[in-house]
Amino acid sequence: MEASDSDNEQKMNEKPGWDSDMMKTIKTYNPTQFFILTFSITWVCWFAAPYLGDPENSDIVFLVLMLIGLLTPFGVALYLTLTSNNQELKSTFFNKLLNVRLIRLSSIPLFLVLFPASMIASILISLLFGYSLDQFAIAEEFSFSIGGVPTILILVLAAGFEELGWRGYAIESLNNRFNYFWATAIFGVLWSLWHLPMFFIPDSYQAELLQEDFLLVANFFISIVPLAFIISWFCKKNSGSILGAVLIHFFINVTQEFFLVSPYTKCIQTLILIAIAAAFVVADKKVFFEDKPAM
Repeated sequence: MEASDSDNEQKMNEKPGWDSDMMKTIKTYNPTQFFILTFSITWVCWFAAPYLGDPENSDIVFLVLMLIGLLTPFGVALYLTLTSNNQELKSTFFNKLLNVRLIRLSSIPLFLVLFPASMIASILISLLFGYSLDQFAIAEEFSFSIGGVPTILILVLAAGFEELGWRGYAIESLNNRFNYFWATAIFGVLWSLWHLPMFFIPDSYQAELLQEDFLLVANFFISIVPLAFIISWFCKKNSGSILGAVLIHFFINVTQEFFLVSPYTKCIQTLILIAIAAAFVVADKKVFFEDKPAM
């Protein structure tokens, strides 16, 4: 049984030469500061981008503001990590960021099959609702876009810089206060809401969803939560590897864009992903419901 915080503090104070004032000054994870800074900077940049720049022609002002917003999760994570005097926090961050050996190659095939299979199953189910087999056609171009920026570049940058912040700090900071299930659930909701300004960027994928049907908007927000659980499970199985999370995130993005599917078929896929995420939670309760780590 894990000792209570008061017991731990008493034991530390019993150690000869222990300085209680030093204990109070050690900076650990600060999820409140992380999310306030991340949301504030990203939202200011992304809400301002279409007004201060020209999204249709992707001028330099628009692109810089969009890039700063995208870089923000990683930038804030790096700032809070480097300004902490907790050496364990720093070493954990850089180990997860740079140590390729954390990735278990045996876990990758599951995800190489899982997401394409969920999309194929979604298309097959959509046939029952009158949708066409043409959805199996390979998309000539990706639907996800921002102005004239190449979509593949967006997918790479999004997967990279988001996960550098999310898995480098966000999840760890929440897991420091909650068990892994609640940390992931809270993160999933916040990650979803972080995308809100994208719905007001002209010609963006999210703006097109908003113009077409509010159901598609709701699906976009909801679908991110089961993805958070699935990626979290993968990360836990790979010792928290940030590089592994980037790889899976990028593969998910590409899979979502590979087939010429109806956006309504993606609503079906969301239900499938919720079922998969629930299966992971139920099958591996030890991962999601173990006591929160002490730091």
